[in-house]
Amino acid sequence: MFNNKPRAAPIGNAYRRKCGKITFIVSSFGNPDTKQTADDLILSMLKNKVKERKAV
Repeated sequence: MFNNKPRAAPIGNAYRRKCGKITFIVSSFGNPDTKQTADDLILSMLKNKVKERKAV
C-alpha cells in the first residue's frame, strides 16, 4: 500500500533580503510543488497589508 500522507518539504538555509529600512529574513522554504517564489509571497503579503490600511 502507498502512504498518501503529505510530507513536509525540507527547510532551506535562512537568507536576508533588505528592502529600504526593512530586512526580511526568509527562514523556511522549499516546497517543490509551488509556483510562487519566496519573493512573490513576501510581495503578496505586503500588497495585502497596503490594501488593509487603505480600507480603514
